[in-house]
Amino acid sequence: MADQSFAVLGLGKFGMALTVALLKAEQDVLVIDSNEEVINDVAHLVTHAVIADATDEDELRDLDIGSFDHVFVTMGENVEGSIIATMLAKKLGAPDVTTRANNHNHRLVLEKIGADHVIEPEQDMARQLIFRQLHPNVVNFFHLSKNVSLIEVSVENPRFFNKSLGELDFRKNYDVNVIGIVHDGHLNEVPLATDVINPHDQITLIGSNEAVQKIDDILQEDK
Repeated sequence: MADQSFAVLGLGKFGMALTVALLKAEQDVLVIDSNEEVINDVAHLVTHAVIADATDEDELRDLDIGSFDHVFVTMGENVEGSIIATMLAKKLGAPDVTTRANNHNHRLVLEKIGADHVIEPEQDMARQLIFRQLHPNVVNFFHLSKNVSLIEVSVENPRFFNKSLGELDFRKNYDVNVIGIVHDGHLNEVPLATDVINPHDQITLIGSNEAVQKIDDILQEDK
């Protein structure tokens, strides 16, 4: 996946998890939150960490929010704030805005004001259940935006067994990044090029929707 720029507005549990996933994929990330303590906790990890009000148009303009490839509005519990932040991000020219909705009515409003992608927990859970039925080796998946997905999948293709990440070079050969490996129930959160893929390991990948779908199909092959 080519390097892109990401902005995360709101560092609650969901925003923090999203930020960590993007960092593991070696992407440039701007995080914004009004809580100084939260920003200080992540400032050394991300490209930019700013104490700001995501509902303040002048502050978002000063941060040039419209220049980011992807903007995530993750303050789902703050319905009014998420609506305003989404509206402002689109007004300032952000090409791809993903917002977390708290309920169906919240989703309808977000779509009405121009959110490009809306995450609604209950509906997304239903989609995941269906997706897992159609792709039995998939442990988990998540759409980060309209074009970018994260997927956790079991490796069933013998072509990948007992080979290191350096040998397999997922980024070069499949246009995805490996950001985690689960082996015998133990999670390796910082996989290295020397780490070896074992039969039935679960690996977490991030990339474009097309690239993720393609590598998922390949990893499911059992011969």
